[in-house]
Amino acid sequence: MIKDIIARRYAKALFSITKNDKEREAVKNELEMLSNLIETNREIKNFLFNPIFGKEGKEKILTGALQKLGGTDIAKNFIRLLLKKDRIKYLKEIVESLSMLIIEKQNKKRAMITTIASLPDASLSKIKSRLSDITKKDIELEEKVDASIIGGVIIQVGSLVYNGSIKTQLENVKNRLLLKR
Repeated sequence: MIKDIIARRYAKALFSITKNDKEREAVKNELEMLSNLIETNREIKNFLFNPIFGKEGKEKILTGALQKLGGTDIAKNFIRLLLKKDRIKYLKEIVESLSMLIIEKQNKKRAMITTIASLPDASLSKIKSRLSDITKKDIELEEKVDASIIGGVIIQVGSLVYNGSIKTQLENVKNRLLLKR
């Protein structure tokens, strides 16, 4: 999608202008807090995404919020750039892309595991170890519980998805039966 391309491009630029890991992490955290504020406060969101209001007022609000968060000059200037280029609507995706770049630099990979119920720690550590062997990277495992998959497991590492859910298997059987008609 176009927003992912835009987000990745801005995240790469932000990543490249930060001097070290500590500064990158600080900027990411500031922008993440600002993004969460925008996403959770409907009035701010409506104000920022409404073209009727000028960029100066939006800049004042966002840089003021960053100031209260102890924002760095890099974060403030980046927000000004996003407002100037009318890309503030992609802030959430930019922060996610920046997080992924930081993780990649640390030779890590983020994985999401979806199951019908929480798995025991022993199972999670086995899965984490196996994924680490496959990807040759340290794995940050995030667990998600979703009853709609009926059973089984879905593992996503980057853009690669291993789908062993019963729901998907049932859909595959249904599709094969419908094709035989």
